[in-house]
Amino acid sequence: MSWQGSLSDLAHILQNVKRSKAFGRLSLRNSEYVSIAHLYYRAGKLVNIVGNRGDARAILLDLKNWQYASVRFERCKVSEETALKEEYEKLLDDVLAYLYRHGLVVVPQSFPQAQGQQNTHIQSIIESDLVATSEPKQLITPMEWHLLIEATRRVSLAVAHLVGPSEALKVLQDILDDCSSSFPAMVFLKISPNGYLQLTDQSHLDRLSRDELIAGFTALIAICQLFCTPIIGERYAHRLILQALQELALPLAMIGVFRIHNHLLASGGS
Repeated sequence: MSWQGSLSDLAHILQNVKRSKAFGRLSLRNSEYVSIAHLYYRAGKLVNIVGNRGDARAILLDLKNWQYASVRFERCKVSEETALKEEYEKLLDDVLAYLYRHGLVVVPQSFPQAQGQQNTHIQSIIESDLVATSEPKQLITPMEWHLLIEATRRVSLAVAHLVGPSEALKVLQDILDDCSSSFPAMVFLKISPNGYLQLTDQSHLDRLSRDELIAGFTALIAICQLFCTPIIGERYAHRLILQALQELALPLAMIGVFRIHNHLLASGGS
């Protein structure tokens, strides 16, 4: 069971709380948005909500504005005096459905139910299109998408530094064509004259699999580095890409798009 994670894990954590009929507090914190929400559960039931964005209803609705958060459930005693109406559980389900449709929350693969019972709250999530297929695919978040686009722009500038701007655009287009043949999600991308990748239709972000996009961008950046390798060598090609990415290198490494090779960064590397 998972009891902490990011905003994308919220539905999984809530499922664990309900399944185990847990007592405690679920805390959601967004440091950049300067917002916090505490959801209190008694025997797996939502009984109280407090935060810095108004009353219980306002706090839940405010979660629709979040793009990321740290989420943690801590077991503790919950006062018997507080008990929200079931409408707040339904409202939370609607918020989860909204976040899922925008690629911010991953839906659990299965929703176990007690034998002979039907969970009306879970059913309401399914009816609100939270589960669109038998095997729902996680979507890319807006923050991740902007990260990938900016990383590609910086890598294109690194390539242009070696071969010139016009030649770099040709190289990137060839690389994108190669990636499109192996990663269907990349078919919907094109390169603008300033080196940015653009979607031919923004609505594709609501349908393209996050895993497919991550795999495609991983290949794109890796091929760009390979293109530079015969020109300046493997060691300096890796350093060139790393320097171009700057502060984006670590976030990209965390989502699996870029791998930092320490042996190539060592002074004695070859």
